[in-house]
Amino acid sequence: MNYSSATKPAKILNLESLNDLNERLYLTKSNDILYLNPKSTDIKKSDHSERFVFNLQTSDINIQPSIRLVSCINRLGKRYNHFQCFVVEPKDQSTGIAVIMVKLDDPKAFYCNVRILPLSTLSEVASPEIDSKLLTINLEKSKCILKTDITITPSNTGEAQYAVHDVDVSAISELVSQNEIIELKRELEFQASKLIAHYFQEILSIIVNETTPNNGTPPVIPDDYVLTLPSNQLKEMLSASAISACIALEITGYNVVKEINRDWRSAAAFINYLL
Repeated sequence: MNYSSATKPAKILNLESLNDLNERLYLTKSNDILYLNPKSTDIKKSDHSERFVFNLQTSDINIQPSIRLVSCINRLGKRYNHFQCFVVEPKDQSTGIAVIMVKLDDPKAFYCNVRILPLSTLSEVASPEIDSKLLTINLEKSKCILKTDITITPSNTGEAQYAVHDVDVSAISELVSQNEIIELKRELEFQASKLIAHYFQEILSIIVNETTPNNGTPPVIPDDYVLTLPSNQLKEMLSASAISACIALEITGYNVVKEINRDWRSAAAFINYLL
């Protein structure tokens, strides 16, 4: 077993909690007028009135990442069932977005899968015409997609542990050198995953406390679960997703995207503002 796949403590000592960070963020919510179904003429009568865009506003007007709750499908149109998915734009209409996919298989296995689309915009992968309450995105439409999959579990001492079980950056290999690919994979495996696990181990308590097993089957987080959370927990869920996405985009941008596209610097600005 290599080190990245071994279980390690998820909490980083002396690193601020989501609650602390959220003191410096203001959450706004509005109807997502950019991605309504083009076939619908009346938002109040459509099946898309729950399509919202959330913004995390900072004291810097230029640093305002947006988060959308979405449904994800593959090239065959099959949905990634049981995942709660968030797409994050570090700035409006950014080239370079990330999708955070979370799933609770049982109280002892919380999956946080990060999909990094460093060369795509949201409009390129969105399918607003698909009939669903949430905006649907097709990840396979992306020019390239990188991934980092993390599992977070409670330990016997009650402290969360995490392990990295899949990192794939091969999709961008034709654009950069082999050394850059090796460095990107290393940083996603260790630096990014450790930070992401730290913030999502706080979310673990929200999911576990709110979701109970049903007749021994894995608990399913409903589509509107996030929208029903109390405001403080909603903000923690969304800020954890935004921070995780921006960490992944910053590391990818710094290591391989560089001058190909500079929008990743908005993700870096958000992380630097908070951390």
